[in-house]
Amino acid sequence: MSGSKFIPARKEGGQDTDSVNVSITVKATVEEIWRALTDPDDLENWWSDEVTLEPKVGGKFREAWEDDAGNEQLASGKVLSLTPKKTITFTWKEKSWEPKALTECTYLIEDKGKTRSLTVTHTGWDTLPEKSRAKMIKDFQLGWKYHMQELKAYLDDEG
Repeated sequence: MSGSKFIPARKEGGQDTDSVNVSITVKATVEEIWRALTDPDDLENWWSDEVTLEPKVGGKFREAWEDDAGNEQLASGKVLSLTPKKTITFTWKEKSWEPKALTECTYLIEDKGKTRSLTVTHTGWDTLPEKSRAKMIKDFQLGWKYHMQELKAYLDDEG
């Protein structure tokens, strides 16, 4: 798959951790990438008009969708930290999850000269029940791969 790759996170000693990491490489500017991640009009063009990510500490994250069975789903969280045009970290909790379950997502933008890379890292899976953890990680890996490919296509079309 061109332009997007799954990068398994590693612990010391080479053991996999419960982390999803997906990266894309684009020619878009850092400013264009940041806007695509945080501007409602841009988010609508590559993700959904039901996604909000307010680029300020304490800002709201929200995604609403219908699952395959037609049930309404909701993920929400808040921005924990950010460095504009570089990185943003926010919590992610789904309505259907147990009360203590809470994960974190971080977007990292890196300028590589002629291209830029964007990596999303989704961690905190140990807060979910062990019996469903592996499936959730796999599902989110596929979901992030899909969304990052959509973002890459959007950014490449804009340039």
